[in-house]
Amino acid sequence: MDRLERFYLKRYLKKPKRNLFRFSFVFMILGIMLSVGILSAGLNLFQGYETNLKRLLLDSFAHIGIQSSYRNLITEQQREMVFDRLSQRKEIASITPCLESALMAQKGDKIRAINLRAYDISAGFPYARYISAGEIPLQEKEVILGHYLAEELGLSIGDEITLNYPRLDRITPLGIHASQDKYRIAALYRSGFYESDRSLVISNLSDARALLMIPSGYSKIEIRLQDADKAAAWSKEYINILGPELISIPWNLYAESLLHLVAIEKWLIFIVFSFLVLIAGINVISAVTTMIIDRNTEIAVLKSLGATAGVIKRLFAYRIGIIALLSVILGQALGAIVSWAVEKQSFYRLKGEVYFIDTLTADITFFNLVVVFLVASILIFLCIVLPLKRIERMQVIDILRHKQ
Repeated sequence: MDRLERFYLKRYLKKPKRNLFRFSFVFMILGIMLSVGILSAGLNLFQGYETNLKRLLLDSFAHIGIQSSYRNLITEQQREMVFDRLSQRKEIASITPCLESALMAQKGDKIRAINLRAYDISAGFPYARYISAGEIPLQEKEVILGHYLAEELGLSIGDEITLNYPRLDRITPLGIHASQDKYRIAALYRSGFYESDRSLVISNLSDARALLMIPSGYSKIEIRLQDADKAAAWSKEYINILGPELISIPWNLYAESLLHLVAIEKWLIFIVFSFLVLIAGINVISAVTTMIIDRNTEIAVLKSLGATAGVIKRLFAYRIGIIALLSVILGQALGAIVSWAVEKQSFYRLKGEVYFIDTLTADITFFNLVVVFLVASILIFLCIVLPLKRIERMQVIDILRHKQ
């Protein structure tokens, strides 16, 4: 920036009102703010959805599941071997045996398919923080019911629910003989992950074994890590430690494809919303063109004093560029406010059966802020530069002739 450019820029910064209150400039500023605000809010909310979905997936399921390689139940000897070899490892937060099965829950004429998970509650329950109502540990013939499952069946704490286990290996002339029993609802489970809250029933290990007619054994051993992102690497190591009879399955195998899909959708939405900034760039082109027309006498004087077209273009670019960059920053602030308002509102909730979770959250990250700022600034810079090419074609004699 040479002395002439610094002189005009200082003069403009000291008295900017002359241009700021023009209709074209006000319209330009509002257009940039609204488009960048929508772009920022959309990215913040989608980032919040992605972050919240990943957190709920990691909180609702085991980071690593140890199962039998032959799809048999894990024996008591195998469970002891897993605990002996893995329980002292620093990367592991908890190891919990689990007995799991698909059942039918019934209340009156309402029947729902459920997923039963049984733990030794007295030895520690890994999902205790999601108990939204009621008390644990469980007593005999007591269960924990998913929040949405309780709503669908019209149940609450203290009510009874019937669990049915159809045995395909016990078919009689009168049909399939089911093992069933009644249980009291001691607590409700609400994690925010819709599929779990709609289908999960948690019971004591002894009650589940009696219902499933399984005297011993476990479906899997759930391992929760200090850092779930390293589950795939640790899972490979555990396969070597535990031997060929057991297999280690990380959460990534089931959920990572879903998270990748959500990330792709997030950036596709970002690209689509970026066109709003490009549309707002039309106002920038209009504002720059209007300034050039209004300042043609000043341009003629500068050219007659020896200023090149490049110098004059930079003078105009500095003036409008400063306003545009400030508008982008204000737009990001507006986006943050909109994101916060959407997160705090209570009149709209996501449909869990469609979006997996039922709450809207915003997550403002430094990386996303930088991406929005750079993309918006580049698009607006292009819209500033294009009309400035008009200055190269302007001749001093033509400007003065039109002024007469």
